[in-house]
Amino acid sequence: MSKVLYTEDMYLKEFSAKVEEIQDETQVFLDQTAFYPKSGGVDCDKGVLIRKSDKKEFAVVFTGKSKGRIYHQIAEPGLKKGDEVIGRLDWKRRHELMRYHTAAHVLSGIFFNEGNVKVTGNDLEIGKGRIDFNFPNFNREIVENFVEKANEIIKQNFPVKITYISREELDNDPSLTKLAMGLPKSITKVRIVDIGIDKQPDGGCHVKNLGEIGEIQITSIKNKGKNNRRLYFTLV
Repeated sequence: MSKVLYTEDMYLKEFSAKVEEIQDETQVFLDQTAFYPKSGGVDCDKGVLIRKSDKKEFAVVFTGKSKGRIYHQIAEPGLKKGDEVIGRLDWKRRHELMRYHTAAHVLSGIFFNEGNVKVTGNDLEIGKGRIDFNFPNFNREIVENFVEKANEIIKQNFPVKITYISREELDNDPSLTKLAMGLPKSITKVRIVDIGIDKQPDGGCHVKNLGEIGEIQITSIKNKGKNNRRLYFTLV
């Protein structure tokens, strides 16, 4: 399995690696990577892989997972097993996705703390975000109030902290699980993202301080059936 660099340094923009395997000519598996794969409702990193021997660049158009391993989909074939490369992220894209991901945590924390509401799904992309909530007592005014409170929290610019706990510690603290679907039992060492008003398990990328998020603006709120509400938002 590739060494995952972004879990420890989410601001790493460039790294060296070696090609471990190529599948279907354009799926590249590296011995280590800072590219975040599309997962957990968050879109993937893009960028380039630069072959060290001749400086040729291969555009990474998608980053995904296959049987638990991260792969980099390049636009054209050419890389071979054993090639040494430099990976370079599209940093503007990564940072925007980090902003949306951390904003989703702020919203999740506010909804849980204020209304005991859990997240049932999300989709975070460039320029837009969507979060689904298990919200039986739906009221648009309440949602708007929650978003206003989230923006007040963001202005306080709390630092985002990363820690690790055991599975037993997680299971003994139900307040840490804000997702309705819970965490897979296969995960034994749990990475915790702490944003000051909220702590929860998470394996993705986040900004260093809440102030980097900007302001959350609601684009629409929809009723998606019994107890299921959907919030669309953007960041400015």
